[in-house]
Amino acid sequence: MPHPRRSRGDSERIEFARRQRQTANEFARDVWELVRGRRVLGHKFRREHPVGPYTLDFVCLELMLDLEIDGKDHLTDAGKIRDHRRDAYLKSLGYEVLRINGYRVTQDVRSVREEIEAVVRRLRSDGPSPPAPLPEAGRGEPGS
Repeated sequence: MPHPRRSRGDSERIEFARRQRQTANEFARDVWELVRGRRVLGHKFRREHPVGPYTLDFVCLELMLDLEIDGKDHLTDAGKIRDHRRDAYLKSLGYEVLRINGYRVTQDVRSVREEIEAVVRRLRSDGPSPPAPLPEAGRGEPGS
């Protein structure tokens, strides 16, 4: 019996995500090793996570960061159009999308890690700023 709050479409997307995790390519396995277990500055990432009509490769829900690892299908004109639509949809929901060429993962995993960490740092600093401290008594603006 399906979960009471999930539709049939939700169940199909969740099953698709499970299959994707089980059949992950080399690029995805390598990135998962980089981000799993809060290895990126203490932030939790999920893999093959459904959002709307899409399944995100790796997502940090706390930061609304989507990491997409692009293989050769993404380099075609049709792939670029699909990616553009997908990215626009995710950005409309507030997600930051970082696309990484899969071949870079196997060739220069260190720079991939650094790029992911730089985006995470930027997103953490873009969050709400703490309120400014109140002026101490008697130390307001000159002339007050």
